[in-house]
Amino acid sequence: MSESDEDLLARCQLGSLRAFELLLLRYQPRVLRFHEKQLGDREDAKDVTQRTFLQIHASLGRFKPGHRFAPWLFTIARRQGIDFLRQVGSRRRVHEQLLSEPEPVAGADPQTLLGQREEVDAIWRWIWQNLDQRSAELLWLRIQEELDLSEIAMAMMLTRSHVKVLLHRARKSLLRTLSQESSKLSNKTTGTTHRTVSQFLL
Repeated sequence: MSESDEDLLARCQLGSLRAFELLLLRYQPRVLRFHEKQLGDREDAKDVTQRTFLQIHASLGRFKPGHRFAPWLFTIARRQGIDFLRQVGSRRRVHEQLLSEPEPVAGADPQTLLGQREEVDAIWRWIWQNLDQRSAELLWLRIQEELDLSEIAMAMMLTRSHVKVLLHRARKSLLRTLSQESSKLSNKTTGTTHRTVSQFLL
């Protein structure tokens, strides 16, 4: 049975390098995906992901027992990404690589699965290109990382009520644009458009 994040953190705080390696293996792909979307460049994302975990290691003593690890991690990850963007004076760019995959439909043929991948990629691409960065980050943490409102509030340094309002606004904007683009998306897939879109609006 694998150890919980919090148990591994407790071991890290006692000086266990092995425990930190296990956390790194568990979370590095997720942090890398977040930074790829946040920064729009894979090489930059790799660099900032390294910075994120270096900062996490340096800040282990600040983690408070009884809290979940993931919101604390993404608080640091988000700050590192923002700091990087400020340092290089970069604007957010649209990244063309597929970074999220929908759950496969049982019995679906490869062409249908490819259509699903393209559809989800198109939605995320639009989100990061057209929404403001904070709204895109909110949606990513809620949908991709499945953090609850309180955890997102912690990661984004906002109040829970503010997160709720911002998510509502972001989803309304997303729904409005997806409605305009629905015919285009529907041509790519058969029977999956509404299921895929609905996951962004839960």
